[in-house]
Amino acid sequence: MAETKTKSPMASGVDPTPPRMGRRERNKLEKRARIVAAARRLFAEQGFAETTTVQIAEAADIGTGTLFLYARSKEDLLILVFKDEMLEVAKESFTEPPEERSAIERIMSVFAHMVDYHERDLELSRILLRELLIPYDARQSEVNELVSVIFGGLEQIIRSGQAKGEIREQLEPATTARSCFALYYFGLLRWLSNSVSREDFLKFTAEQVRALCSV
Repeated sequence: MAETKTKSPMASGVDPTPPRMGRRERNKLEKRARIVAAARRLFAEQGFAETTTVQIAEAADIGTGTLFLYARSKEDLLILVFKDEMLEVAKESFTEPPEERSAIERIMSVFAHMVDYHERDLELSRILLRELLIPYDARQSEVNELVSVIFGGLEQIIRSGQAKGEIREQLEPATTARSCFALYYFGLLRWLSNSVSREDFLKFTAEQVRALCSV
């Protein structure tokens, strides 16, 4: 029997190694990392109001003109600083094993995880949520990336709950996910404005989510 030879990726014209990042791209990522680190440190040490873009540029060892290539304002910098962090928090909130928890309990666990994050720095969270409320075009892609993770995770929980008979099957999962988040977000704004306690905020949100979804 003739021996069958397997072509290597190189022999077939396919390079198995990913393309290397160019120097320009590496420099951009390195500068972005310096900007984010400098802004995060100064916001924490001085507060958002007392920090200037000039200070951030100096701390990142770049010119203010270069800084504005990455963010047009201090508010943009705030979102740049916290976007990756919030993405990680959102992803982590959906990694808990379902175990014996109901779909409603899992949804509220996600929301409680996000509240824990905002509670680390309430003042910055108030400013951040205000800037995220009506984002302009330059920030829209940053916001879209975050909400797609949240909506997608909630939709999966809702579909799982429907399969178990815990959530009404006539509800459209994607729309219901957005409705649940809207209930949470409204309560979050009330909590951050000191209109309601954390406990009452989460309790009332749970009641509303249950009324919307439960069989």
